[in-house]
Amino acid sequence: MSSAASHLPTLLKVLSDPVRLRILGLLELEELSVGELSRALGMAQSRVSNHLRVLREQGLLAERHAGTSTFLRLALRADTGNGRADFATRLWSTLREGLAALPEHDSDRMRLAEVIGARVEQSRDFFDRVAGEWDKLGTAFQSGQARQRAVANLLPHGLVLADLGCGTGYLARALVGLAGRLICVDRSQRMLDEARRGLAKLPRGTVVEFRAGELDALPIDDDEVDGALAGMVLHHLADLDAALAEMFRIVRPGGTAVVLELAPHKEAWMHAELADRHLGLESSDVAEAFRRAGFEGVGLEAVDDRYCPVRPATDGEPVEPVALPLYLVRGRVPSGRAD
Repeated sequence: MSSAASHLPTLLKVLSDPVRLRILGLLELEELSVGELSRALGMAQSRVSNHLRVLREQGLLAERHAGTSTFLRLALRADTGNGRADFATRLWSTLREGLAALPEHDSDRMRLAEVIGARVEQSRDFFDRVAGEWDKLGTAFQSGQARQRAVANLLPHGLVLADLGCGTGYLARALVGLAGRLICVDRSQRMLDEARRGLAKLPRGTVVEFRAGELDALPIDDDEVDGALAGMVLHHLADLDAALAEMFRIVRPGGTAVVLELAPHKEAWMHAELADRHLGLESSDVAEAFRRAGFEGVGLEAVDDRYCPVRPATDGEPVEPVALPLYLVRGRVPSGRAD
């Protein structure tokens, strides 16, 4: 007699018990903890555990552990190499049809619905309870890139975009794999080299170009891009209007330009340490420069983030943290702009 055939009498005995059939019927419908299963069956957990032990021995259950809880589900496979699972699958397919004839069947289904309902309510109660603290508990991402990428994926794919004053490409990273073509511009060739090395590690699907140039004389043709971004750049410049005029020139009609900037602050050490020409810029001044350049629909918004440069240490004094507010200004090139 084959091992599969010799196993059959034991399997038949196991599946002849109506309580075990009820257990398998519930676990086919829903993954349940032992406690939830006991409540759905209306039985003591000790009695249910004895039946679960027998079903486990026959390989009919799969387990998942979460903390101190064990969750169970029906686990039949078409073939295990010795025919045992094949027998079990065929037997269960036949026996399942008879579950409705068991006198406890309807009650089991009703109690299961109550168990699942209680689970949902418990989850709702949990989130209601922690809502005030969820920003600390549930949004503690390491870098913020996952959130950034999720939002960026809402953009149409295939756009031609420009990152102006790209530095090492920290903003461009969110666009690689989404834009069709990405033009990174910086006055420093060393910065461009660093950006090239960093962006090369990311998934592709985007043609990335690196061009050396100034923001008031961009190495980009008229109407070459669908959108342009200048992040933390304008406070380094002497002429705000010249830079905005260039952004207006390179963006196609209907396209958008976005600026991320520092609000005014008093960290004078940033002049020397970070080559900042201005200690931040008034958001209203930047918005007006957008309008003078020809952008329409100019919008301004605060950013729920801070720029945190490291203040240089002085003799005998600890380094204090710096957290400087940011804002965004955006504008659209008119669709009817004359060439």
